Amino acid sequence: MVHAEPDPVEGPTEDSGFPLLRPAEEANALRRRRERPAEIGQTLLVLLGAVCAGASLALWLTHGSVVALGLLAFGVVLIALGLFQHWLLRRERSHRVDQAHLWESGIELVLHNDEVRAASWTDAALALDVFVRPRRNSEEEDRLLVWRMDPKVPAFDLSKSGLEQLRKTVVEHDLGFTEYRRGRKTRESRAYEIRSSRHDAKPSTISPETSRSTL
Repeated sequence: MVHAEPDPVEGPTEDSGFPLLRPAEEANALRRRRERPAEIGQTLLVLLGAVCAGASLALWLTHGSVVALGLLAFGVVLIALGLFQHWLLRRERSHRVDQAHLWESGIELVLHNDEVRAASWTDAALALDVFVRPRRNSEEEDRLLVWRMDPKVPAFDLSKSGLEQLRKTVVEHDLGFTEYRRGRKTRESRAYEIRSSRHDAKPSTISPETSRSTL
């Protein structure tokens, strides 16, 4: 179980803007927890593919059966899927968000590969989703922001103060804001859809839940 660290109490500065991320140690632990299923999956795919390929070779050498060719093709496909999943995970890690700040004019991300993503509050393409869900065996919540404007940027963890400041900024700039709720009051999951007020088409990227409110 990951123990929550207190959110930073420092406010925004002229040079850095308002920080959105959880403390680095906690954020890294949560990220590793989310990556673990993908790591296990890619390993199993490669190992199973190798077993199938080895079995097909043995079958071909001993019996010369055409079944061996089908088994070999299946093994190659499994290995290819495992390698593709490994590539996706490496790409996600290179694009993970190391810094995220709110500015008066917009929001800015600095990725692990030193690339920068930014959007102004008046950008018609602005599209952010936030998912807040209770964590098992903990009173702390997971708060994930999804950068819908670039699918290569993985979701990243917000601090409690970062989420509160983001919601405050949404109201201040009169952005499109839709909230979805699901589950019991004590273990409720929430999702927030943030769009520019200039966004012409507003297709929902979140399935409507039990209740919904719009600012």
